[in-house]
Amino acid sequence: MTRSRTGRRKPSRRQSSRSNRNVGKSAGTRRAGSRLRLGAAAASRTRLRLTLLFVLSLVAGIALAAPVEKQIAEWTENEFGTLERMAIQGNHRLSFAEIAATTGIQRGTSLAGIETSVVAERLVREAWIREADVLRLPPSTLLIRVEEREPRALLLPRQGTAGNPGSRLVDASGHVFIASAGDEALPRLVGGEWLDTNGKHPVLVKALALFEQLQTPELARLGDFGEELLIYLPVPGSSEGWKLRGRVDVVLGQKDLIPRIQRLTQLMGTEEVLSARGNQRLLIDLRFAEQAVLREGQKNPNKGPAES
Repeated sequence: MTRSRTGRRKPSRRQSSRSNRNVGKSAGTRRAGSRLRLGAAAASRTRLRLTLLFVLSLVAGIALAAPVEKQIAEWTENEFGTLERMAIQGNHRLSFAEIAATTGIQRGTSLAGIETSVVAERLVREAWIREADVLRLPPSTLLIRVEEREPRALLLPRQGTAGNPGSRLVDASGHVFIASAGDEALPRLVGGEWLDTNGKHPVLVKALALFEQLQTPELARLGDFGEELLIYLPVPGSSEGWKLRGRVDVVLGQKDLIPRIQRLTQLMGTEEVLSARGNQRLLIDLRFAEQAVLREGQKNPNKGPAES
């Protein structure tokens, strides 16, 4: 009878070496994991240090801002010397000498002591200057930029009115000012003695728009035979409203000017108006709805060129 042996089989040499290699891999993996955890902790500590340094720098910058700003301001003020040069831009009608004199500033004045806003306000009080900007350029230059007014019409007083203000100029915004207009062929507006000088008036803007509507070949006949066309502003309380004076005189009324101008354009080409113009002054009254009244006109009291 054969007796069987029980017990563990002794591992072979190949199994032993394979087991050793597995053990080595497990140990290496643990060491690599430890190195990764240590690296992450170091990176976290580095970020914390950088954050603290940034906060400290920010706090220090805020604390030092006021003293540094004061030092920079003092240094900038020291860069301003005395006024030696004045540069002027945008002037066409006014000369350099006229604008320089209007500033009231003399050469040698401390540039740091010049109040630019005060100088700008002084400049816009000049009739021709619409806007002005003043800038100090270290070490010794004052730069002045101006925008001059562009006259669009000449405003004439009515004959025989009390408190005659004389002829005045009007710009595109309806601003009235007194200045020498030169030789420009400007539209003539009559009336408005009650309108303040150096003020803006909507009625004058409307008058300029009316003049533009009259620039057609048909309505150009209003100024035939050498008669210049005058636009009379409405007189407060009068029913005549707007009036035109030329070889043919026209009463337009207070409102609805566009349809009345259209009716006037049609009338200027009719035989009745064309034949009457050659013999006598003609007055066309358009104040009545859907009709025009034609009658003999009166001599133009503002005949002849007006001097500015």
